Amino acid sequence: MRRGVAGAGPAAASGAAPVGAELIASHYVARRWMLTSKTARPFIHLLCLHGASTAEVGQPGKTMTFTGPAMVWLPAGSADWLEVSAGATAELLQLRAGVWHRYLPPSAEPAYLTLEAAGSIMARPVEPDLVTTMSRSIAAIAAEIASPARSGAASIISAELTLCVLRFWRLFADDSDRDEEGSSTEILSRFRRLLEERYHQHLRVSDYANLLGMTPDRLHALCSRELKRSPSELIQQRIVKEAAARLEAGTVAVKQIAFALGFKDTAYFNRFFRKHTGEAPGVWRRRVAARVRAGRSRPTLDFADWP
Repeated sequence: MRRGVAGAGPAAASGAAPVGAELIASHYVARRWMLTSKTARPFIHLLCLHGASTAEVGQPGKTMTFTGPAMVWLPAGSADWLEVSAGATAELLQLRAGVWHRYLPPSAEPAYLTLEAAGSIMARPVEPDLVTTMSRSIAAIAAEIASPARSGAASIISAELTLCVLRFWRLFADDSDRDEEGSSTEILSRFRRLLEERYHQHLRVSDYANLLGMTPDRLHALCSRELKRSPSELIQQRIVKEAAARLEAGTVAVKQIAFALGFKDTAYFNRFFRKHTGEAPGVWRRRVAARVRAGRSRPTLDFADWP
């Protein structure tokens, strides 16, 4: 069968934007979209497939077929291409990994963390009404992306994207067939990802637990059991690791590094860094520079949990 090829697909339309949207209208031939990207941050895709429509995603030697009405979440790198059959109608959201959360409110953090961390394709047949509702939201996103200068465009994109993400997340949020080990691994992965994005905000353990939808005691128990460190230790170590990297990387003033890491008081930053490394920031920087000049290795921080 002859295939219509949609060039670079939604990637061409959205460029470097965190979010892209495409409406796939019925066509007399099958069409294929390439989903891969050579950019530093790859793309995640959410496919909304209407009733009686068929779509196929795949990589060399591996394909999966879906029949509407259905919702399909395609993590970055999970598929090289998407092909919709002749006569199919669908909507496709494109989300730049690690960036698209900028459009989401804090209340959607649990959904974002779960979906961003997904390692395999998630698909679910759904009621036609849900597909209709989702398609309207994606169409609204596409319209606002096409006219970004319109008043309130970013707010509308945020609202509609949040609804799409929460509706899809809810399809999987109530699954109870995961074993405890799998659940623990997922939670800790979400915690790491959240900490990577928020460490400079100096949130409390209770804040992270709330964003993860659990109690601080449970988060403490999971970290202590699986990582042999408390959440508080992990939070502090992530900040110290970043501080050390910035001190080693150049000549930016210690005061600027402190402010960039969320410290409003340079003296407090100095005490914090000394507590965890045994040296003041300036002393650390000079010692590392001296070791490099002498051809010796840099000092190692024992923060193996944060590669």
